[in-house]
Amino acid sequence: MRLTKALLASAVAATLASQAVAGGFAPVVVDAAPVEPVVVVEPEAPRSTFGILLPLALLGGLVALAVASDDESEDE
Repeated sequence: MRLTKALLASAVAATLASQAVAGGFAPVVVDAAPVEPVVVVEPEAPRSTFGILLPLALLGGLVALAVASDDESEDE
């Protein structure tokens, strides 16, 4: 029972110790000059005339359909 507790304690200690040095041994790099933040300016989206042409084309198609399917016949 004592051996199990000792093995468990050593396994926990090894796990915690490996996380403590996870960053490695590389030296810390410090920037000499402060860096200004980059401002991103999104370009304005180009306007399209398709937004007005499509409803006008649909309206013209509906008018043409209404004229073509006229119920009045001239063959009386």
